[in-house]
Amino acid sequence: MERAFILKNKDYFLLFLGNLVSNLGTHIFNFSMSLYILFLTGGNAIQAGLYMAFGAVVFFVLTPFGGAIVDRLDKVKVVFITDLINGAAILIAGYAIFSGLSVQGVILVLYATSLVLGVSGALFSPAARSLPVHILEEDQLQQSSSLTQGVGALYAIIGPAIGGVLYGFLDIEFIFWINGISFILSGFSEMFIKIRTKEENVQHKITLRNTLVDIKEGFSYLWTLKGIRNMMLIAAILNFFTAPIIVNGLPYLFTVELDVNPMYYSMLLASYPVGIIVSSILLGSRKQKEMVSPLMVKGLFGMSFSFSVFAVTTYLLLNQSITFMLFMIIALIAIVITGFFNGFLNVPLGVAIMKSVEKDKMGRVFSVTSIISNGVTPIAIAIGGVAITYLGMNNLFLIACVALFITSFMTLKNKAVSKI
Repeated sequence: MERAFILKNKDYFLLFLGNLVSNLGTHIFNFSMSLYILFLTGGNAIQAGLYMAFGAVVFFVLTPFGGAIVDRLDKVKVVFITDLINGAAILIAGYAIFSGLSVQGVILVLYATSLVLGVSGALFSPAARSLPVHILEEDQLQQSSSLTQGVGALYAIIGPAIGGVLYGFLDIEFIFWINGISFILSGFSEMFIKIRTKEENVQHKITLRNTLVDIKEGFSYLWTLKGIRNMMLIAAILNFFTAPIIVNGLPYLFTVELDVNPMYYSMLLASYPVGIIVSSILLGSRKQKEMVSPLMVKGLFGMSFSFSVFAVTTYLLLNQSITFMLFMIIALIAIVITGFFNGFLNVPLGVAIMKSVEKDKMGRVFSVTSIISNGVTPIAIAIGGVAITYLGMNNLFLIACVALFITSFMTLKNKAVSKI
């Protein structure tokens, strides 16, 4: 009932719809690109890792500036303008690749497109994440967070599934068209959001000095929220050791090590969001609680155990101790459970941030939390290709398992986090 009421809010529905369309296209695009880059580089994991890290580096370097800037602008306008820019950039890239470029030319176009998407994302992300606080009541935030996580997981299932089919049967250029058009449609939808986060007659001059002051203020403000700050640092450790598995390891495992149909890879990716959907529905039906730390601890330990099962299964497969089909069955179940417990971490953490932060600082704080929790991820992705080449897949998975359990115990023992 509460979720239906949230979607009856026209502004929230338009924001939700716009994100739904563009994110579906993005999931199709990202899945296809992870395979396409390996194809272009002849299965070179190091080169592929460097490319995939490039856009993330641009995004995270500029995100603090983006968060400070959007707090001085109308966040709705930021959201739909950046979506339109992304759509145009991807369509132009698709046209360029259609013109018959060399492999080197295609790679240059991909880097240029990644640069544009990184810059736009640094503005879009803090603006879009801040808007639900402006649109909804405080007691609706868990419903919003659950809905966002659940539906995001749903198109994460559909995206890789469609991506696997499209990559197998269509030229890569068509995937550029699909993603570009999805961004254009998203931006068009968001143009009709009526709420404004900046008064028209109030001037907020944007200068480098003001932006740097705002960034500093965002860090200082977050540092006073000890529980949120510590949780971001814990998330940074978690992301550093797990990002290479998702971005580098899985494509390499299925494309190079196993050399199987990409559909198996897409099935595995699609299984993770299934668990998130289930936990999102469960949390969305519950009354919003004041303390969220117990849920986050359960989520981390649950993810640690289920991911360890997946890692052991991968080890047995690579050592030819089990068949590929048995691996797929166990891996699918383990990844679904991992996704389920991920919802217990992300939904309550999102609610805690939205409840704790003042609205006029939301963009800056969201950008700062992104930098702290994900800032080392591009480095991890770049290192991931090297780790696969010199350490091997099994050792990469082992390191990730140990890191998951360490972060779980850190969360359990942290006094500031326990008060969230």
